[in-house]
Parts: sequence; structure tokens; C-alpha cells
Amino acid sequence: MVIRGIVAALVLSCLFSFLLSLLLASFSKKYKIFNNLEDRNLKEKKIPRLGGVAIVMALLLSLLIIRLLFSHLFQNINHSTNYTLLLLAAAIIFLLGIYDDIKGANVWLKFLFQIVSAVIIYGAGFKIAEISIPFTGTKTIGSHLLPFLLTIIWVVGITNAVNIMDGLDGLAIGISFFATLSLGVLAFLSSQYHVVIIVAVLSGAMIGFYPFNFPRARLYLGDSGSMVIGFTLAVLSMTKIHRKASLALALMIPIIILFLPILETSVTIARRIYKKQNVFLRDKDHFHYRFLRKGFSETKTTVFLILVSLLFSLAGILFEFVQVKLRLLLFIGIFLISLFLLIYLGYLNLKTKKGGQPPF
Repeated sequence: MVIRGIVAALVLSCLFSFLLSLLLASFSKKYKIFNNLEDRNLKEKKIPRLGGVAIVMALLLSLLIIRLLFSHLFQNINHSTNYTLLLLAAAIIFLLGIYDDIKGANVWLKFLFQIVSAVIIYGAGFKIAEISIPFTGTKTIGSHLLPFLLTIIWVVGITNAVNIMDGLDGLAIGISFFATLSLGVLAFLSSQYHVVIIVAVLSGAMIGFYPFNFPRARLYLGDSGSMVIGFTLAVLSMTKIHRKASLALALMIPIIILFLPILETSVTIARRIYKKQNVFLRDKDHFHYRFLRKGFSETKTTVFLILVSLLFSLAGILFEFVQVKLRLLLFIGIFLISLFLLIYLGYLNLKTKKGGQPPF
């Protein structure tokens, strides 16, 4: 019954997402509802930014039906968490994204509502309460302030990290899919079947939408889609799906799984600070843009970055099961891959410029 429920959630969500995406693509083409805002892609394209609507509607419809048909899979829900508040927080993120896609939201307005949603999540019982120190163990945080601040930073950070990756057709969806799948594997192995259902529904929604997003997108994911997916990933990574402790702060595993968007975001902030630029302004100097300037096609860039993300996702799963010595090898492998990316893309240079300062 468990496998049947998971498969039903995946298929149902995929079907809803595909049909809704088809409807939105046809509707947008007929009534000429295109992206009229400043686009992050190198070329302006008349593409509607309504993908998030298909994703979210597929999520809601599928969860409602699966909840009715397979209610036994939701019996192990942690009663210390409030899923009604979770839905409220997700709704705020979705409406914020819709407003940004249609009108364009000020960066401070976006951060304000993201923080509000993160506070709601904390109040709902989804929080970072433990810290995993590599090779030593998991430590519980004593005070209330530190878990609160870490939860806010994590939720807002991952939400925006996925949003930053949404710069090429199919990139954010591809990276998010494998991260979601990895969290689902860990949830299944820890018998957290309600989390697995959420993972299956989100994965199905992304699969159904993907033919319209890659290659040569007919629908953009939009901020409403990328932020909801990032927000959901942040929350899923704070659920108790770790065998030995809360994954919330065995944070090493979700950090590894989501390492590519985290690395991208960290590099973005660092280079803007280094160049004394506004940290919050959009630019065209992200990983994918540098790959394009090196001669990669959009498709090859997307596939390559998705494969790198897949490697990190697999490493995150392995980190849960292997011994300490092998974990050290995983860390070394992740470090070397990251270092190669940063050097190849020109963010780091072993040579120095005149004046002694390394280019960044």
C-alpha cells in the first residue's frame, strides 16, 4: 500500500502538472500573455512566466486526493508540527512570486515576505534545533534565538538559491528534482511516508512541467515556481528523516544535497562584496552565464550543471550511510569538484593581478 500510494502521488501530480502546463501554454499563446519584465536570460524571449501556477496547482490537487485515498500514510505525522501554518507560509511565497512575475517586486519587499514566511515556518515547528559537526556528532542548540536565526537564514537562503539557478531553460527544475529525490530516499528509509508523499507530489509536478521548460521553453518557471520549490526544499530538509537525528541540523546532508545552488549563492554574494556592488541586484555573471560565454550551448550548460548537482545529491545520500573515513573522501571530492568549477569559470585564479590581489 505504501508503494502504491507513492506511485499514485507521483503519477497524479505529473498528470495534473502536464495538463495544467499545456492549458497555460495554449492560453498564454492565444491571449498573448508573455513575459514583459526584465529577463535574466541572455536573450529576451516571449515566454509566459506562469509555470509556477501549474506546479502549485498540481501540488495542491494531488495532495488533497492522496490525503483522501491514502490517509494511513499520514498517520506518522509529527504532531509538534503544524501543516496548516506550512500551507499559509507557502501561499505567501507563491503570491509573492506571482506579484513579482506580473508587476515586479522590490528586492526588500521580497526579503520581507520571505522572512515572514520563515517565521511562520518556525512557529509551525519546522526548525533547526541541532547542529551536526563533521566527524564528531550532533549537538543540540540550547537557546531559542540561535535556532530561530538559523531557521530564518536557511529558509530564505535556500528559497533564493533555487531562484538564482533559474536562469536557463530547465536548469532550476533539473537541479531541484534530484535534490528532492535525494531527500525522498532518506525519508523513505526512515519510514516518514507523509514526507515521501510530499516529495513524490513535488517530483511529479516537476516531471509534468519539464517538457514545457526544456529544451526551448514554452513556459518559464517564474519566481512563483522557483521560490515555492526552493521554499519546499528548505522545509523538507528540516523534517526528521535522518536515521540517527533530526536532518534539520545534521545539516551536513541537506547542505551536500543542495550544494550547487548554495555554492552559486555564496559565490554571488562574495564576488559582489569584493567588487563593491549591490549584493541584491541581478546580474549576468552566474555559473550558467559564464559557461555560455565559454562557448557552451544553453542545453549543454543545463545538462552539465544538472549532472554536477546529481553527483552532490548522491554524495548527500552516501554521507548518511558510510563510515567516517569515507565521509572524509566525500568531502574531498566535493571540495575538488567545487574548486574545479570556480577555477574553470574564472572566479578563482591561481595567478595574481598586478598589485598582488587575486582576481575574483
